[in-house]
Amino acid sequence: MSNSTSAPSGAPPPAVRAVPAFRILFHEQVCPQCGSADIDQEEVETGGGITEIALICRPCGCAWPVACIVEWDTPR
Repeated sequence: MSNSTSAPSGAPPPAVRAVPAFRILFHEQVCPQCGSADIDQEEVETGGGITEIALICRPCGCAWPVACIVEWDTPR
């Protein structure tokens, strides 16, 4: 390796060795079903013993996740 900032010989190209990035997208606190802003948060069971914090519409009972985690690849 001739340059201390260079990758070692045989290393994959930068796009291949890049660490994937993730971003948390928070959902709007407005009910997607009825449009109400009367929203509460509660821990709910999603099945198989798994729970998550959900936004819950008080008027209609619709529930949706507080946020989602997505892969985020920004242009280089």
